[in-house]
Amino acid sequence: MREDIQCLRGLAITFVYLYHLHPTSFVNGFLGVDIFFVISGFLMAKNLTKNKITKVTDFFIFYYKRFKRILPLYFLVIFVTVIMVQRFLGEFWWWTNWRYSVASLFVVTNHLVITDSADYFKQFQTDDKSPNLFLHLWSLGVEMQFYLIVPFIFFALQILRKDILKFIAVILTTIIGCVPFLLLNQHFSFNFMPLRLWQFAAGFCALFYRRLRESSKETSVKTENATRKSEQKLKSPIGKEDVITVFVAILSFSIFPKPVDIQYLRPLVTFATAVVIAAESKDNQILKTQFLVYIGNISYIIYLVHWPILSVFSIRSSFQGDLFVTLLTLFTSIFLHHLFEKQYLKLGWKSITSLLLFLILVNSALQYSIRSHEFWKPHYPEEVQKMIDENWNLQDVWKKEPEIDKCVESKEHDPWRDTFDYKYCLYPPGKGNFSIMMIGNSYVKNLNEHVRAHFHYNYSEYRYSSITGGHALYVDKNDRYPVDLHRKQVEKYKPDVLFITARYSDTLKRSIQPNDTLVQEMNDNIAFYEKFVKKIYILNALPLFKVNFLNHFMQYIIQEREDLESLHLDQKVADKEKLNAVKRFSMMKCSKCKIYDLSPTFLENGKYLAFNRDRMLAYVDNLIHVTAPGLALFEKMFEDNAREIMDTI
Repeated sequence: MREDIQCLRGLAITFVYLYHLHPTSFVNGFLGVDIFFVISGFLMAKNLTKNKITKVTDFFIFYYKRFKRILPLYFLVIFVTVIMVQRFLGEFWWWTNWRYSVASLFVVTNHLVITDSADYFKQFQTDDKSPNLFLHLWSLGVEMQFYLIVPFIFFALQILRKDILKFIAVILTTIIGCVPFLLLNQHFSFNFMPLRLWQFAAGFCALFYRRLRESSKETSVKTENATRKSEQKLKSPIGKEDVITVFVAILSFSIFPKPVDIQYLRPLVTFATAVVIAAESKDNQILKTQFLVYIGNISYIIYLVHWPILSVFSIRSSFQGDLFVTLLTLFTSIFLHHLFEKQYLKLGWKSITSLLLFLILVNSALQYSIRSHEFWKPHYPEEVQKMIDENWNLQDVWKKEPEIDKCVESKEHDPWRDTFDYKYCLYPPGKGNFSIMMIGNSYVKNLNEHVRAHFHYNYSEYRYSSITGGHALYVDKNDRYPVDLHRKQVEKYKPDVLFITARYSDTLKRSIQPNDTLVQEMNDNIAFYEKFVKKIYILNALPLFKVNFLNHFMQYIIQEREDLESLHLDQKVADKEKLNAVKRFSMMKCSKCKIYDLSPTFLENGKYLAFNRDRMLAYVDNLIHVTAPGLALFEKMFEDNAREIMDTI
């Protein structure tokens, strides 16, 4: 194997590892996976162009070599990882890991990620900050699905007899394939193999460029020595190795500590990787570093084992902790490389087939056992178990609260848009003389009953409308439907009081520009609502606790109880994170609006509290909805708002 390619692999796995170790410091490190995809494309192109694909057996030989290289180690790591889940993680993490372990056994983790990312109430399972120990295997799913189709691609390319035509074909594939990848939904395109094909094709480009360059060298003619001596030659001040150094430097943007627009950086890193591979450097110092060569040799194993190790043993970040998980990852990878990987690669097809069947069998038996046998169930001290049970019941609090009044109307939705989590409700008539409507996203369901209770039925009508992406004030993810739905409902029902209740997306937290288009959009929607209502109450941006917080909190109770205080948010950091959202609210032009802020209810001594210290109960759940103990903090604000409305409307 070429040293420069192994060094590229070493760089790629280093970028990925640093990103997973410190995602806020190495925010672009995930691009290491993109480097791997380009390398895979080049190597598959190299293998499949050595000889023509003419028989069915040629396909099977290719598949056998790929499966032999990848699957034994892959299945072994899945087996050990399932045991790690059962031994080291609380039961509240099990269901997610069980689902993803089965998907990984069928090498379709990427498709499960796509499905869960599209489901609001499952998307937290795909969060890369949670101990889903199989989440990283999405890229292996993409790779294996690519291997299934790549021999057919090169079988088709054989129709083109000249390398220049093949080169043009793969360049067009790369360019055309890049466009939908950048334009479509990020979670979908990120995990869907056909939309990643352009990066593998970039590796094809590197291969065919090299073939064209080698053939052109064969036709070159040397000039006579006398002529050379008599002519003064001009030499370029920039050599080949200088160019390679520039493109290697571009790859280093993957560990740049500030986010770089991924729409530009991903194609740039992909192109730079293809250029470095095509150039085949012999003298670049970085690309012949023996340490990087060795890391490249074990990069596949490092990728397989690093995420389970980080997820289990890196619950709290510190220098000692980082050093421990890094050394454990390296030692585990070296051990598996020399004592397992190197050994099974020497085996013949019969032995490999037997090994794979054995690994599939023991994985199947383990999947059955963890679901059926009490042996795996953890046993905690009674006090700890009680805290876990009480916190576990805090998830999706509105589903567990008693239903005070049944809805008299509950249909207000286009049935063709059932991909949205939608809920509409009109309560029985009250005894007051003004109407109320609450619109927004799932925070409507989260807060609604606690807001309504303080009116004590002193309203004529009370209804709410909750929909995924329903921020009411702006369009998110280029989908107007939630905003348009809320506008139609407000125009139709003309409530006296309108509550806009939402946890706002990252869209609202973008940098504020001169003549900010988002502020203009918010003002346009506010002006529309003002035509039909007397008063608007808008929930301000809340401090951002991390997704899967409830499970993390319970894991700390089990493993790191002395460090629970680290889960509270630093006020300065949290306020900076939501600063642009707060500023945009202040820039709105609205004579009928009151923007109320619930953030101070969490605040104590410069910290936004994440849990009740006395009762050891979390204030937010896994989807960052507010739990019952957190809602108790809001009651005074809800009461003040209700009293103000009843006194003035």
